[in-house]
Amino acid sequence: MKLSESKVIKWLNKLSTLALALYAIVLLISIFNAGVPNATRGIKWYSIYDVKAEKKDHNKIRTTDNGLGNWFNQKVFVSEAKTASISLRFNSYAELFSFSSIAFQLAYLIYFICIGFLVLSVKLFFRSLLRDEVFTRKNSSIIIYSSIVLIFLPVLRWIRQELSINCINNLHINDSGYYLFNGASFFGAETLIGLVLLAFGLAFKVGVDIKQENEAFV
Repeated sequence: MKLSESKVIKWLNKLSTLALALYAIVLLISIFNAGVPNATRGIKWYSIYDVKAEKKDHNKIRTTDNGLGNWFNQKVFVSEAKTASISLRFNSYAELFSFSSIAFQLAYLIYFICIGFLVLSVKLFFRSLLRDEVFTRKNSSIIIYSSIVLIFLPVLRWIRQELSINCINNLHINDSGYYLFNGASFFGAETLIGLVLLAFGLAFKVGVDIKQENEAFV
């Protein structure tokens, strides 16, 4: 049976098409919609997750002895992560179009576009399977480029968070009562998945080259 006749491949292709369409809608809404509730003032609103936050009036001090005592004696030891999601709201065009704000918004958009590239890559891969085109240079390129984007996705997320906090500090708009720190990491689950996918893509590319050499020899 050909791949183009497989119902599973057909359904996966339809799902990838739906995911791509939903992504396009979300992207348009994110670009053209201010995202600010009607009851509040503001021009543009961005949401950022997994930011480290600490209250400015936080006076709780842990001694080393207590910390070690808890570590060795407690059966359940909890370390506060202090992660939070923040909503960054620009109230004026001067804030929205400042240098630090533009840098943050570009990083935000690039991160969003990278996710869209991954969705598009999945769509292109399944569409090629429906055409019974499996071992092709195009598919190997799709796999390799997707893996590279996955590997660098945590780095882009770190840059986005760093620029967002830098924007807040430069514009002096932090009225939340919290100190904000970059909570992102250079490594994540995407990094491991990307490395595995890259290895698979390189092996896939070798298989394509061997296949084409054999076909040329025959």
